[in-house]
Amino acid sequence: MISQRNLRGVALVVVIIGVVAIAWRLRPRGTAVTDGSSSGGKRTDACTMRIGAIDPLTGPFASYGEPVRDGMLLAVDEVNAQGGINGCAIELSLEDDSGDPKTAVSAFTKLATVTKVPIIIGPLSSGASMATAPLADRYQVVQLATLAGTIDLTNAGDYVFRIYPSSELGSRYIARVAIERFKAKRAAILYPNNAFGFASKKFVTEVMSQAGVDIATVETFSDGDREFRTQLTKIKNAAPDVLLCSAYYEEGAQILVQAKQLGLNVPILGEDGWFGPIASIAGDALKNLYFANVAFGAEQADNHLMQTFIAAFQKRYNRKATSFAAAGYAAVYVVKGAVERGGQSAPKIKEALYHLDLQTAFGRIQYDKNGDNIGSTYALFQLDEKNDSLLVK
Repeated sequence: MISQRNLRGVALVVVIIGVVAIAWRLRPRGTAVTDGSSSGGKRTDACTMRIGAIDPLTGPFASYGEPVRDGMLLAVDEVNAQGGINGCAIELSLEDDSGDPKTAVSAFTKLATVTKVPIIIGPLSSGASMATAPLADRYQVVQLATLAGTIDLTNAGDYVFRIYPSSELGSRYIARVAIERFKAKRAAILYPNNAFGFASKKFVTEVMSQAGVDIATVETFSDGDREFRTQLTKIKNAAPDVLLCSAYYEEGAQILVQAKQLGLNVPILGEDGWFGPIASIAGDALKNLYFANVAFGAEQADNHLMQTFIAAFQKRYNRKATSFAAAGYAAVYVVKGAVERGGQSAPKIKEALYHLDLQTAFGRIQYDKNGDNIGSTYALFQLDEKNDSLLVK
């Protein structure tokens, strides 16, 4: 027979098991768990590689940050299930910067000096990435920005790399679309008063001028603006064939609505910042929007890695994968490729990245001497009523 003492012991064990089970189910979604299991490597709990990540999960950039995070987590689980990196499991230390440069600096400092990671995936935005770039060289920790497109990041330091190409490529691409597809002879430019907008204006103007396109008017706006009728009225009066407009989706949605209200019915062309949840606000005005983005989607049938990722993302999250999710996903595989080539120290990862030429679910990733990804190609997209991107053929 079981004594009263033994019964209490059994009861205690049951309670402990129950608590552990509940804790497992309720663990934070972003937590990468090392369980020692492996399908192809000799991994143990003692063999781990900690990777940092900075991503906006709250604040105005959260709709960009969430798919990037989800792509990273999917990739981490895949890599760990396949044996990790050289047999070591990835542990992802994820920090939320809310898209704020000051918060990003604090997060980077913590990951570099306290957590002591050799590489940080992120930050996401141009402003946050520029703020942390000096720290990458100071602490000799590799920075692998995800969506930052500012051209200033090109010369920001020897330890600074990125997944999304420089916005120069997207700006030049969309300007050529205006000329070649829409036969623009007279164009207007509307751009935000930030690093992204300044760069876009510079390269769009350069391409247009070289092609002999008349720049009818140039207007600007500030981050957070919601009223654009003054600028759009001037643009309408200038009678352009096209409006070249760099914008993030929050301002962009209002620009589309107000342009329609004013009767400005011309193609509005921009870059990937337009890609966001604007359909419910813009309505029929969406038909005038065209934007450049990396060539990603089901139409890229020759990229087997991309199609496999799209299916896996849909299965795990029950929603469509975007190029932003693919950027986060590919970043983990870029880290894996660099570590397998060079080793786990930051200087060796850095040198390996400069020689990296990798096919990924995001497309080809290859770095030049400035840490810019020069491997990706661009395509033209529109948005549908579900905010899904549609390839324009």
